[in-house]
Amino acid sequence: MTSLCENCSWMREVKTAKGSRFLLCRLSQQQPGFAKYPPQPVGKCLGFRDESAIEDSDQPLPSKEQDDEL
Repeated sequence: MTSLCENCSWMREVKTAKGSRFLLCRLSQQQPGFAKYPPQPVGKCLGFRDESAIEDSDQPLPSKEQDDEL
């Protein structure tokens, strides 16, 4: 299964010196309800923004009420 994180504009790939790869959710820095390093694969996420379809400023952050559903 492919993770939503792979195509999310909030995701930043972090690679360690040993070659491990982690997907950092930058939304977690603004909204504590989102995991910093979500367990993979992610199939559903209220904060998902398709990197190929949206610019960062085009869509508001998810509301606090939505965070509680995660």
